Amino acid sequence: MSPTSGRTPRSIFFELYALSQAVRELLLTTMADGPLTPEEYALYSAVFEAESLTPTDLAAHLSMPITTVMERVRVLEERGHARRVSHPRDGRSYLLVLTAAGRLAHRQANERFEIAYSSFLESLAGDEVRAHAQVERLRKAAERAALPRAAAKERRPPG
Repeated sequence: MSPTSGRTPRSIFFELYALSQAVRELLLTTMADGPLTPEEYALYSAVFEAESLTPTDLAAHLSMPITTVMERVRVLEERGHARRVSHPRDGRSYLLVLTAAGRLAHRQANERFEIAYSSFLESLAGDEVRAHAQVERLRKAAERAALPRAAAKERRPPG
């Protein structure tokens, strides 16, 4: 029996929150003995895939506040897993790159991540492409919905 049988369906936000918690638990359990938490793995993966990117680009890529990204970048640098390189077009900014130690930690965490992801894909029973498209559509809708609110916040006078 479905959780919404015979009653008003839950909001999409509720279902997304519950999905987020289920994925988080799957990753926490599978990656528990690894070198990175699921949150750290996501950040390392974004840097790894781009090869180098600015903290601002990283924040946009992960839909995270820049202040949160800056704190996490500090931790990566303290671990020796990332370093700053000069930005070729903007002297005020820098690019973040993973060091050899950071790439090793990412590779080791990826082994555990792939176990969780394979299990998840198996549960989708071949519907990965459709599920991915739906999730991407929902993310873009949330980003579009947030734009007017962010613009209004920027226009507010300080106080």
